[in-house]
Amino acid sequence: MYPDIIFPDMTSTLQITGCHFGNKPAGWHYPKHHHHLYEVLHCQEGEAGLVINRAELTLYAGDWLLIRAGVRHEIRNGSPKGSFSFFNIHFDIDDVDMRRSLSRTDYSLLQASVAATTKLPSYIQAIESQMHRSLDPERSSPSSSPTERRLTLTPVQKINLQAHILLIIQEIISLEQADSAEQRTVAPVTIHAADTAHLIEEQLRRLVSADGSIAQIADELNMSRSQFSKLFKQIYGVSPRQYVTDMKLNLAKQLLVSTNRTIEDIADELGYHSASHFSRQFRRGTGLSPNQFRPRHRI
Repeated sequence: MYPDIIFPDMTSTLQITGCHFGNKPAGWHYPKHHHHLYEVLHCQEGEAGLVINRAELTLYAGDWLLIRAGVRHEIRNGSPKGSFSFFNIHFDIDDVDMRRSLSRTDYSLLQASVAATTKLPSYIQAIESQMHRSLDPERSSPSSSPTERRLTLTPVQKINLQAHILLIIQEIISLEQADSAEQRTVAPVTIHAADTAHLIEEQLRRLVSADGSIAQIADELNMSRSQFSKLFKQIYGVSPRQYVTDMKLNLAKQLLVSTNRTIEDIADELGYHSASHFSRQFRRGTGLSPNQFRPRHRI
């Protein structure tokens, strides 16, 4: 007979936002964005194309995806004619160990063949069953959208939903840990770190067409240059300097394709000291000169 067995005291807060089943038509697209929440996306029917930071991937029926908090991503319906059906959760949890496990990589893809061997299908079925039981018109909150229904849950149903979401998170983390040899290690991301990185990103955007420097922004935020760069790269995956360079290059491409402005005007707007400097940087990034990149009818 064992003596008394005492579990550790545990206090943690689970925040669930935007938990829903969705169905999007062909051509649907949600533009690049970031938020302070972790995201779980389960493809039920069709397929979805995603860009996460600079990585591109496709989500097929039965696949699951975990996206780390603070990571920029966009999503579109990848089916040219059919709809894309999914289950989506945005959540946060303040347990340090849990956040460390969730933040090992920018994203984790769990393919349908692997997910089918886990309890994830039964968990999503339980949540879907609860949804159907709660679809009584008298218990649904009114919505201004004809395509949207907001459920009203009882206290017991709320606990049940939270429990199943925690079980989903636990299943994904367990699979990640089992496959940890193939994962790269990433320091856990705190909400403060994500907030600071997003503030840095907002300030870097002004460098595309305005005077200033990365060193000045770091000084304004009372950060050392190394701390500034390390934190930004942790969230966005590139250095601040490369981020600004990429933004300038993308804007240059847009201006060359969509306007008749001269190379000198574009170079000046992007903060280059001369047209020749701009041309060298543009060729370095694209392999073409600005005039070679520009459509012939605009030359």
